[in-house]
Amino acid sequence: MTGLLLLWLAAAAPAPPADPGQRAEQAGTLYLAGDYDGAARGWRSLVDEGWESVGLHLDLGNALLRLGFRGRAIASYQRALALDPGDADVQANLEQARAQNVDRLVGEAQPPLHERALARTTERAALALFGLAWSAFWLLLWLRRRSSRGARRWLGPAALLAALLAVAGGALLAGKAADRRTPTAVVIAPASPVREGPSRTLKPAFELHEGTTVRVLEAQGDVARVRLLNGLEGWVASADLEVI
Repeated sequence: MTGLLLLWLAAAAPAPPADPGQRAEQAGTLYLAGDYDGAARGWRSLVDEGWESVGLHLDLGNALLRLGFRGRAIASYQRALALDPGDADVQANLEQARAQNVDRLVGEAQPPLHERALARTTERAALALFGLAWSAFWLLLWLRRRSSRGARRWLGPAALLAALLAVAGGALLAGKAADRRTPTAVVIAPASPVREGPSRTLKPAFELHEGTTVRVLEAQGDVARVRLLNGLEGWVASADLEVI
């Protein structure tokens, strides 16, 4: 009898909204009511299904930070910045979360200009730059062949400029492809021992702590070789990382 009652109650219960927008709003309502776990679960389900937006990753990061999962929150903020590197709210929340990190890297160098340009450019923007500049280059060459001598004086330099922009766009696309081969990850464990090799029998050389950002160079089984922003490398448990 009890089993039949439970089945009837389950059937009578309202189904969760199927529309992603409604589900996101429902998660927002839970967040405002102080149910950060419910809000995080709602937003996380949308992310797991492949939905992406700056606001979605920002909201999820805020809920995770409220729950004390600083590493996962930082990962969500970095996903939001990958979609819009110029979003001021995401940058502010990311800096606030990182300010609580334990690790302070010695010898951390300022990223070179091309890496900073990559970080501030989305893949869509790089593709648009390359496509538009490449098309403009060939169009300007075509116009130059059919224009008067006076017009050729500016069409030639314009074509050269378009070619340079196309090269820049191609370089950004190549950089984005390289980033996918060595993705960024965030340490999500409170402490993660770092070893000089993939064997867990090796004595840890040092520890990384939650919120630290690394590059994943390779993976072997349940461990990964990572590089810190100061160039130091080592092996950590893959479960201690969340890849961006």
